[in-house]
Amino acid sequence: MTAAVHAENLVKRYEGMQRNAVDGLSFSIEPGAVVGLLGPNGAGKTTLTKLLCGAAVPTGGRITVFGAGPSAHGGRAKLDIGVVHQSAPFDMMLTVLDNLRITAVLKGVRWRNARPACYELLDALGLKDALSQLVFTLSGGEKRRLQVVRALLGRPRLLLLDEPSAGLDVSGRRRIWELLRELREQDGTTVLWTSHYVEELERNCARVLIVDRGRLLEHGSPADLAERFGHQTALVRPVDPEDSARLAGLAEQAGLRAVAADGAVRITGRGVRDLLPGVMARLGSPEGRSAPVEFRTPSLEDAFLELVENRRDR
Repeated sequence: MTAAVHAENLVKRYEGMQRNAVDGLSFSIEPGAVVGLLGPNGAGKTTLTKLLCGAAVPTGGRITVFGAGPSAHGGRAKLDIGVVHQSAPFDMMLTVLDNLRITAVLKGVRWRNARPACYELLDALGLKDALSQLVFTLSGGEKRRLQVVRALLGRPRLLLLDEPSAGLDVSGRRRIWELLRELREQDGTTVLWTSHYVEELERNCARVLIVDRGRLLEHGSPADLAERFGHQTALVRPVDPEDSARLAGLAEQAGLRAVAADGAVRITGRGVRDLLPGVMARLGSPEGRSAPVEFRTPSLEDAFLELVENRRDR
C-alpha cells in the first residue's frame, strides 16, 4: 500500500540558519490515519507542513504524498491536500462566499459541484448565515472555522491541520473535532494534526510524532508514549507542613524529582510508586508515614515534557 505521506531523511535548511529547520526526518503515515505532530516552538513543525504542501523545497532527502512529490504532475499532488494554516490568508475585503468560490477555482473544483458539501460544512460550523459578510468583519474564531471549511473544500485526501483550534473556545474546538471525526469516517481522509493543545492530540490521534529541533524523538500511540516516557506522579500532604521540604529532599536523594509548595510535595520519576514507601519511612515520624498520597496516571503531556523539556535541562 502506498503511504499517504512518506519522508525519508528529509532536510530543510534556510539561509543564515545555524542548524537545519528539519534535520534528517523519516516517517510514514498510512492512508486514513490520524497522526499528531507535537513539538515545542521552533521544532520544525510548520516547515514540515510547507514541505508537504510544496511551498518549500527540501535541501536534502525526499518527501512524497500518495507516492508523488508535492509539486509533481503539474501540481496534481497539491490538489490532494487541504491545509489549515496558523495565519488566515483571506481576501479580507471580499465576502465569505467569494473567498470560497476563489478557493474552488484554485483547487480546480467546479463551484456548483462543491457548493452542497460546502454549505453543509458552513452550517455545521455555524457560518452559513455569514456568507454575505466581508471576511474582515468576522471574529477570530469565525475566521478559524472558515479556514477549516476552505481546507475541506473538494474533499482532500490529506488534511494538514496547523493549530486548528488556536483562538477557539471550548465549544468551537469540540465542534471542529466532531466534524473532522465524521469526515474521516465518511471519506477516509488522512490527517496530520499539529497542535500545542496536548489534550487535543491525545483525544483525536491514533499515533503521535514528537519532534524537537527538526528531529523525530519518538512516535507511538498517546497511551504507549505516556506509558514509556511519562512518569507517575505522587502528591503527598504531610500532616506537619514543616516536613514538606525535608520530604522533597529525601525524594530527590532517591533519584526522584520533587517540588514542595502549599504544604504538599509533588513527586515524579520512574518507579515513584515503588520508591515512595522507603522515602516516607526515612521521614521518620508516624505522622509523616501516614500522610495521604494521591497517585496520578501519566499522560502524553508528561511524556512530552520528559522527552523535550526535561531532557534539555540535563
